[in-house]
Amino acid sequence: MYSARLIIYNNHMETHRKTVKAAAMKLAVILGRRIGDHKIVDDRDVLVGLAGDESHCEPVTPDLAVRVASRDDVVATLEEALRLGVPVTPRGGGTGKVGGAIPVCGGLVLDTTRLDQMLEIDPGNLTAVVEPGMINAHFQDEVEREGLFYPPDPNSLENCCLGGNVAHNAGGPRAFKYGVTREYVLGLELALMGGGVIQTGGRTIKTVAGYDLTRLLVGSEGTLGVFSKLVLRLVRKPPHIATLLVRFADEIAAGKAVSRIIEKGIVPRVMEFMDEVLVETLRMSGAGSVPADTKSLILAELDGASEELVDHDVERFADAVEAEGAVDVLMARHVGERNRLWEARRGLSDAVKKRSSFKVAEDVVVPRSRAADLLSGLRELAEKHQVVCASYGHAGDGNYHVNLLWDDEQWDPEPAVEDIFRLTLDLDGSITGEHGVGLAKKKYLGWEKSPRQLSLQSNIKQLFDPKGLMNPGKIFT
Repeated sequence: MYSARLIIYNNHMETHRKTVKAAAMKLAVILGRRIGDHKIVDDRDVLVGLAGDESHCEPVTPDLAVRVASRDDVVATLEEALRLGVPVTPRGGGTGKVGGAIPVCGGLVLDTTRLDQMLEIDPGNLTAVVEPGMINAHFQDEVEREGLFYPPDPNSLENCCLGGNVAHNAGGPRAFKYGVTREYVLGLELALMGGGVIQTGGRTIKTVAGYDLTRLLVGSEGTLGVFSKLVLRLVRKPPHIATLLVRFADEIAAGKAVSRIIEKGIVPRVMEFMDEVLVETLRMSGAGSVPADTKSLILAELDGASEELVDHDVERFADAVEAEGAVDVLMARHVGERNRLWEARRGLSDAVKKRSSFKVAEDVVVPRSRAADLLSGLRELAEKHQVVCASYGHAGDGNYHVNLLWDDEQWDPEPAVEDIFRLTLDLDGSITGEHGVGLAKKKYLGWEKSPRQLSLQSNIKQLFDPKGLMNPGKIFT
């Protein structure tokens, strides 16, 4: 009976895929007339390049791609896609870690990377208006030239797009002090499936007029619509920064040091943790000279309005980590040293990837006071599953990137991943801190959210997208 059902299901899916492909071919002709043939991509080799992202999820080649360059392009695409029943997968830089940009149902990839203009910087109101395809690092460079500062800095900031950051509520090292992307989105322009456009929020810091749709859309992973404009909040650029590297002889001591720093009311803008496996990986990659007695590292930054205030915070920080057994505290003496430290940190993911044949990376988050419990639990799980487990991440906000590394192609990572999520939830944490749910984690969402919550969220999705064409297959099973 089960085999018969599976055959029927597979036949149904094959028929559905053929129907979608035929509709996508019609869509290509219609959109070519409406927005220009040069924006339509149907070359197989190019489409293969739009099939995946930086997750371990299986790539799926779309039937078609549209490289939009204006809001009108987005509106026309969504209008015709709904009329013809073509699934639409929005895509920015393709740097996501959970399969959010993979067109699992085929259809059309809506590429926003040409929608990349800075529209306005307003120093008086500390705001900027920008298109969603702009690269995060380029945006930061432009606002900093005006003496302003945009804190969200995901590890992929040189390649990721602001629209994708908003869609996944991206975090980054500076989230401990400044918060995640959500805190910097004042308003959005959203194109809906079918071609309608809504404006949410605005340019004011405060508003309580009706439901806060802006906050709903931040983190919605492209399942409710496509951003065509972002209104972002800025802050003044802090003039003084101190960058510190702290060595520990034990990674559990480093976790306890994080808790002590928080208890003392010290608020670094960055507090990045690296465990023993990561320290060893740094040595192997040649990213820096790390003494043999180092088992864990914390990379921290403190900033402020005056050098005296920053120096005072540095002294308090050093006292706190030394009380938990820090081997030493080193301070970057100039910009070159600071940049080298950050190059090593941002290169960790690639360095880890080169260490083994296979890798699965999860981003879990626990209350900051449970950091040491998470680290000791991960050590036990690595022993239980006989796998290398390398952890690093944003210790200041409890968000850790847990990497499973192995070489035996027969080894199945899923039982270990499940145990990591169970440990995290037992510590009152969450299965994702900044990467999102996408494809990779949707089967586990019910472990964290109640059936009633999932039903409410699914109903919201249906209100925005009644036919289920907007980034289908993501978040919900």
